[in-house]
Amino acid sequence: MLTKTQKGAVGELMLSACVMLASDGDLELFRPVTDDDHTDITAGERGKVPAMAIQVKTALSIDKQGYAAANMKFPSGEPREHPAFVYAVVYVVDGTIDAAWIVPSAEFNRMAYRGKLRDGKGLELVFMASPTREDQWSPFRCGRMEIGPRLVNLINSLHRTAAPHIPGAHLLLRRTH
Repeated sequence: MLTKTQKGAVGELMLSACVMLASDGDLELFRPVTDDDHTDITAGERGKVPAMAIQVKTALSIDKQGYAAANMKFPSGEPREHPAFVYAVVYVVDGTIDAAWIVPSAEFNRMAYRGKLRDGKGLELVFMASPTREDQWSPFRCGRMEIGPRLVNLINSLHRTAAPHIPGAHLLLRRTH
């Protein structure tokens, strides 16, 4: 049986492969060294800085009611929310992504079931969706080859501003031979 870490890595790697293939390489993906802030992957258009943070959750099975489920835990009690932060839940069957849900954090935080962590503190958000039937999550559901285009559309919808100018900060380059 896969460990929790292995299960997460499977989903992250499969999502990454699908995004690169489906975007025809137009999206570049990066993995943070740590996952303390619920970011598993960052994505941006090729040649540009990353524009979006993605929390990936992996479901390897469905429950008796036919739902893929994923839990997000926030010990602080506050879920992460930002226009450039999305949740990607992938349902993996027979070594491929059977269904995925790409959900902006504001919608995810509003729609997910809420509960306390086992210690009675913090917050747990629970996602439960059908890979085939219509439910509240259906507008966010897509196939594996639609994940890349969905992320491109979300990135393009973000309000972009120029990089901040920091007085006194200069980049010095020196050519060495």
